[in-house]
Amino acid sequence: MAYVSWNVMSHRYLILGLLTDNPMTGYDIKKHVNSALGAATQASYGTLYPTLHKLLAERLVDVQEVLQRGRPSKKVYRITEQGKRDLQRWLKQPAAADQVRREFLLKLYLARNLPAKDVLALVANRREETEAMLTTLQSEKRSITDPQEGWVMDYALSVCQAEINWLKQVESQIAAV
Repeated sequence: MAYVSWNVMSHRYLILGLLTDNPMTGYDIKKHVNSALGAATQASYGTLYPTLHKLLAERLVDVQEVLQRGRPSKKVYRITEQGKRDLQRWLKQPAAADQVRREFLLKLYLARNLPAKDVLALVANRREETEAMLTTLQSEKRSITDPQEGWVMDYALSVCQAEINWLKQVESQIAAV
């Protein structure tokens, strides 16, 4: 499955937003992102923990160590009042324009010197991947009960369907040449 690339700002506000709901460990944050937002993105520890440390340094979150018997202590992160204000300020700002950075588009652009059959195979492969992603998303949508998760899923479904339609048009144009 292809995932949207996050930038540092997205990580920052995703974490703050999740911590608004409940205090969480880094593991809890990663698990929640991957299950609830898996249609749009994935989270890695290599991104989450540096972002958490930066949020701590900026006093937007705080941390409490919870001792566990027979296991290492766990760190539970909470959003601070300053963090809530920062999140609210960001939520009210208009979204930045999307930047499409897909390897597929670069390959399609650079494929101008390939035979038409190879370009057609590249496009058909992407369409098949996107159709598979659409099927997976449609299956996952059935279990969503949270309205915000539903909106994110609806967006992901719409994007997949639009891409499939566009890819079919491109395939037709290549076949007509």
